[in-house]
Amino acid sequence: MPSVTIDPGVLAAPPLGTPRENVLRYVETLLDWRSLIDEPWGAVYMSERASTILIEDGFYPLRRSLRDLFVSNGIVEYDTNTVAQLAETLLRMTPTFEDQFKVRDVLYENLSIVPDLLSIHSTVGLKTDLARCAILIALLRTHCRRPIVDHALVVRPWGGRTDVHLQALIHEVEHSRNDLLPLPVPPEYCTGSIVVCQSFREFILNIDPVVVWETASDEMGFVLAVQIALYQSRYHRGLNPVWEGIIDFRLGRQFTGTANACCRNNPQALLRSVLRAMVETIDRLQLKDVHALRISDSGGAPQRTRGDDKAWRRDIDVEYHLHYWECEDGIEFGSVGPHNDFSIPA
Repeated sequence: MPSVTIDPGVLAAPPLGTPRENVLRYVETLLDWRSLIDEPWGAVYMSERASTILIEDGFYPLRRSLRDLFVSNGIVEYDTNTVAQLAETLLRMTPTFEDQFKVRDVLYENLSIVPDLLSIHSTVGLKTDLARCAILIALLRTHCRRPIVDHALVVRPWGGRTDVHLQALIHEVEHSRNDLLPLPVPPEYCTGSIVVCQSFREFILNIDPVVVWETASDEMGFVLAVQIALYQSRYHRGLNPVWEGIIDFRLGRQFTGTANACCRNNPQALLRSVLRAMVETIDRLQLKDVHALRISDSGGAPQRTRGDDKAWRRDIDVEYHLHYWECEDGIEFGSVGPHNDFSIPA
């Protein structure tokens, strides 16, 4: 399941003097992550030390800082009490990163992070906790037998990239996992990487839909993979997609079974191509690759129908094809099959 760990600094109020648009962005970011808590397909975690650090570093309580910030920027769209409660809800409702992933602490030295992620914080508590979480997430991502590759670290706005690389001398890791691989022994450096995002949009753009499909255990997971691929495609085409309401398709009863059967003995690239073909079908792209699915391989045979629904066949590559129904209320994906298979589940 795609998930994020929110750095405590995301909840801290921006300093007085922050431009109005950045203050509004701060509030909207909190709203985004609060909404993800209620989503069945994603998970939000926070450091078990978050509340303590925010208090010790002088960022809590929030209300006074928010009041001065909102007054100085003339912000009336939100009230300080509601925003403070929003941040407190995130602290109260999110499970801890440490409990979820069974890692607690790491003893390290000579940490190097490129780009310099730690520069986003000026206080010792936030900087220290960010370093600890970044190292632990990198270990989960690159040093486990079952790598956690669909997890991102959420940070406050900064000018760095989404891919962040780390290296450090690791002396000891406090954990209760059974799949952590042996780490390099100092003076050999341990290296790894993490995905860092500042917004819900960046989070979605950095999820690999192929990984989501491969790890799906039910229809919701397969649909999510297509949603993510569709959102990413629309974004990269400059369409400014909205996540809510992006579902305008459905999967037929046998679709995932046929898709997985074709991909099982083929490289991962085929599944990526299947998702690409599904996106093109939903958004009516590359129509030169679409042909009527006929009742036989004869060119003059009539098109298959199901009541008012029409069957179509889209080329995935030279070997495989995507079969789907074009219905009055949207697309129903029927099957994936080899070039000589002209069937489609009714």
